[in-house]
Amino acid sequence: MQTITLDALIPREDFNILSSTGSSSNTRNKQTLSIEDLKYDSFFFSALRKPIFQRETNEWDAEKVCSMIESFVNDELVPAIILWRNQGGYIFVIDGAHRLSSLGAWINDDYGDGPISISFYGNYISDEQRKAAEKTRQLVNQKIGSFKEIEAISRNRISTENDLKNDIAKNLGALAIQLQWVDGNAAKAEDSFLKINQSATKISEAELELIKNREHSYAIAARAIVRAGKGYKYWSAYSITEQEHIVELSKKIHQLMFGIGNINMDDINSLPIGGPLNSSLTLDVVTQTVRICNGLDRKTKTNVGDANEVITYLRNTLRILQYINSKEKFSLGVHPFVYFYSGIGKHKIGSYYGFLMFAKELIEKKKIDNFIQVRSRFESVIYQYNFLVQQIIRKDRQSKRAYVSIKDYYVLLMEIILENPTYSNEAIVEEIKKNDKFKYLQTEIVDNETVAVKSNFSRGKKQQIKMETFVESLPRCPICGGYICSNSVSVDHIQRKQDGGTNAVENGQITHLYCNTTYKN
Repeated sequence: MQTITLDALIPREDFNILSSTGSSSNTRNKQTLSIEDLKYDSFFFSALRKPIFQRETNEWDAEKVCSMIESFVNDELVPAIILWRNQGGYIFVIDGAHRLSSLGAWINDDYGDGPISISFYGNYISDEQRKAAEKTRQLVNQKIGSFKEIEAISRNRISTENDLKNDIAKNLGALAIQLQWVDGNAAKAEDSFLKINQSATKISEAELELIKNREHSYAIAARAIVRAGKGYKYWSAYSITEQEHIVELSKKIHQLMFGIGNINMDDINSLPIGGPLNSSLTLDVVTQTVRICNGLDRKTKTNVGDANEVITYLRNTLRILQYINSKEKFSLGVHPFVYFYSGIGKHKIGSYYGFLMFAKELIEKKKIDNFIQVRSRFESVIYQYNFLVQQIIRKDRQSKRAYVSIKDYYVLLMEIILENPTYSNEAIVEEIKKNDKFKYLQTEIVDNETVAVKSNFSRGKKQQIKMETFVESLPRCPICGGYICSNSVSVDHIQRKQDGGTNAVENGQITHLYCNTTYKN
């Protein structure tokens, strides 16, 4: 499902922020919301805020956004919006951010790619976000009409051949959304937010943890990475130099995790290691990446951090991601599809987490060369037996530590290949199954389609055939034999310069950066 990013329409703010204007009295709050209130330059809309810990407003797809707008213009039931006004006069959305943002997107013609979003994201909108926005705009304009068009019909008191648009224009001024208000202080507002959002679209455990620890260093680092240092600055209390450093590191990490934010399954070299950017799991993935790269588990006691700690966490995260796949000379250049995607192109989060921890251990224990020695067979096994990782995840799901077991699986796999370099893939896996921790693994895969029938290939099978064909055509590193990703390569002399090698084309080859600059030497 391709979701729409409407996060820029309602900015974030701290519950305790004060304003130079506004009243501390909440006794005269309005009870309904009209269409004029949702124009970006209206008094009401300019006072709207989301709590700083609110999840990104990016969980609805084009159809759901359009359906919300249709419900409003057709005077159908729209659940009440729940708000809270603080002492400074800011109006916080406790429940209903997606509903308000969907209407605001229509009225202000900004579905994640308009002037509001462009300003919010510092002139950077990913290709994926632009495409999703345009798809939504076309759907809404087709079913309802643009707000600008409806407004022109109303203001000019003209009729069109489209009866639906005429009716919408006549009735729009009389339509309203019911409002409910939370009474009490900031603590009451936060408690109301958590209770409401846990009972509706449930907040994930990782996100709930991030909300409660939002002032801690790892949480600030994660928030910075999600939007590449753009949008609301959770680190604004730090010095300008520190803020600039945080933004710089966040951009680099974001780029390594998500690329340009547009997944093209016809180009497996372009797949991002962190999965799709516009996903409801993005914040969880980023937060867990920071935690793993910094050795923080759920039992680790974390403190409210200063800028130096945030920067340290970002540096550590960047370093490990650079080892995994980057243009740095020490990069292993692991191929994202081989390691982190299923046969039909779905991102495997557990494999990603497990390899993060595996790479961290290789670096810390200085065992990268051991990995290079076995890399060819290692990748052959994990690709042929990619379903074993899913078995590990299912087995350890309840402990919420599956990625640790996946790391252990990778370590064991490497050790067995080192000890038995001539073993076949099948023999290696049988050795893994002899280990008490992994004796439950099943390698006998049953194909439910035992009888071939005359039929078209399913969508999933077509994708799988394409992916397998693409992998077969991937180049391999002549030094280690591992798959090469075109985003992280080095051009190497076959015969070294010091041994008389020339710069002739026939004396060149592409290798992994680490293999050429470090392992080979």
